[in-house]
Parts: sequence; structure tokens; C-alpha cells
Amino acid sequence: MEATRADATRVTPRVKHANSSGPRNLTAPGGDTVEMVYVLGVSSAFFYGLASVLQHKEASAAPDSQSLRLGLLTHLLKRPMWAAGIAADAAAFVLQGSALSRGPLVLVQPLLTAGLLFALALSAVLERRRIASREWLACLALIAGLTLLLGAESPTEGQLVVPFHRWIMAAVLVAVTTLGMVAWARRTRRVRLKPVLLGISAAITFAMTNALLKSAVDVLTTKGILELIDGWYLYALVGVGLVGLLLVQSAFQAGPLELSLPALTAVEPVASSAVGVILFSEHIRSDPVALAFETVAAALIVFGIWVLGRSPTVTGGKEPGKGSTQDPSGQTQTQSLPSRNAAETGA
Repeated sequence: MEATRADATRVTPRVKHANSSGPRNLTAPGGDTVEMVYVLGVSSAFFYGLASVLQHKEASAAPDSQSLRLGLLTHLLKRPMWAAGIAADAAAFVLQGSALSRGPLVLVQPLLTAGLLFALALSAVLERRRIASREWLACLALIAGLTLLLGAESPTEGQLVVPFHRWIMAAVLVAVTTLGMVAWARRTRRVRLKPVLLGISAAITFAMTNALLKSAVDVLTTKGILELIDGWYLYALVGVGLVGLLLVQSAFQAGPLELSLPALTAVEPVASSAVGVILFSEHIRSDPVALAFETVAAALIVFGIWVLGRSPTVTGGKEPGKGSTQDPSGQTQTQSLPSRNAAETGA
């Protein structure tokens, strides 16, 4: 395969295969289609949504002393529901990798925000809740925003091979930003800020994981597994992925899902798209008309993420006024599902 992918000249992304003589449009008959990228991306979002629902139920009940420690993962591995969430994560990861092998980060990653839609539906089924009208409105806003964003951006593939010095620059930028967020989270006395900061740090780390996944899958499909094992992409992917896993579980453990999930869901596609543009030279439209539509789309997506990420159906909390308790200062607090279950069973 050549060292770079040609810039696309049409609205849909292009992909280049090892056995092809030049770039091929994803909508070409008999080839990988942009529809397949959508199918794989949305399927990945489903399993990520399932994983977040299952993992939060266990992580939120873990001891506070294990936050940001490998002991947290060791503790959670003993919990069957969390292990099921990891299995869902693995399925989502494979589907995401398959999508990234066919399309750019700027196309695939926004699709994963649809995981909130699936988290809402799955939680509604598991908790036997009715989906409120504001939640339906948020679903419509998120779907409309994603549709408008992908249409306005016209995302296209960039270069295939990234110079090593650019990986170093990106790694330093991600590491400094992530460490800064973690340090802030460890020092803050604002309880509700900690899960937000850890969610953002996890999202930034996952942006680098997504870029490594894209490169690793490309090496695997074009040069084979021996070349993948011989290179550094796979080992960097595992290492950065474990850091991201620890951060996201610490975010889930630090507070209600309504705090960490919106931050994680909103920041990851933005950070991943930025990494895609910086590392792979992927392209999105930036003319005034496109920017106007992209701004409207972003507003719809943020609104949908904010409402769904704080929805009691998704987070496992009670509706306002139901199942709430008062702290010593007299302020009303809502118990999360794991806390209520522990109280009811005497655990």
C-alpha cells in the first residue's frame, strides 16, 4: 500500500486497499460503502451504551480508596456484571476498529455518541421505566444533530502513514492534558467536579486510543498479524487503552453517571476528530455555510448529550422528588441505583 491516502474530492470518504491501484470512493459498487461505516459505527455505539450501563452499576459501588488505582480494576473483575460490560466493550471495540478501517475518525467517532440513545433504551428496559418526553426530545435532537453534522462536514480520509515525530507530539499533548485533568480532579474539593474532570481525561485518552486502533487495524489488514506484532502500534494501544479504562472506571466510581457520562460522550468525538485532523490530515468542510450548519449541529448534539447524560433513566437515579434523601445540611440528595440496592439489602 502507498504511504498516503489521496485526499477525497467528493462528499463521501474514500478508502484505499492494498490490492487497489488508487483511491476508491466508498460508494463504489462492490466495494466498502459509507453505509457499512454507518452500520458498524452505530453497532459499536450500541455495545458501548450497554457497557456503560453495566459497568457503572458496579463501579459506582466500589470503595473510594481504590479510585485511580489498579486495585479498582482488580476489584471490578470479580463482579459478573462488570465483566459482562467489558465483554460488551470488547465487541464495541472490534466493531469500531472495523469502521475505522473503512472510514476516517471524523466520520466514525461522532457516530459513537449514539451510544447514549442505546443506554437510554437499555436502562428503560432494565429499570422498567417510561421514557419521558424531554428524553424523547433529546433523542430527536441528538439524531438530528448527528445527521446535520455529518452532512455539513463531508468528512474525508487523510493520509495513511503518520510520521513518528507527529505521534510523539500528539502523545505529549494528550499526556500533558490528561495529567493536568487528573491532578485537578485529585485536588478539587468539589465532589461533583471530580467525575466530570476524570470523564474528560478519559475521553482525551480514548482519542489517542482511537487513533492507535485505526493505525493498528490498517497494518493488520494490509501487512498481516506478524507485522502488527513486530511494530509498536499494538503495544501502545494496549497501554493507552488500559490507562483510559482506569480513568473511565474512576470517573464512574467518583460520582453519579449524570456527571461523568455527558463529559465523556461530548469530549471524546471532539478530541478524536481533532486527533484525526492533526495526525491523519483528515478533512472536514470549513467554508462559512458549512461552519454555520456545523455550529447548529453541535448545539443540537450537546443538548441531546446533556439531557440524556443526566437522565435518571440512563444514570439509574430517581426522578426528582422520588427516593431522595436529605443530607445533614438539609439539602435534597438523590441516591444512585447501586447505593439504593446496597441500602435495601443491608450491604
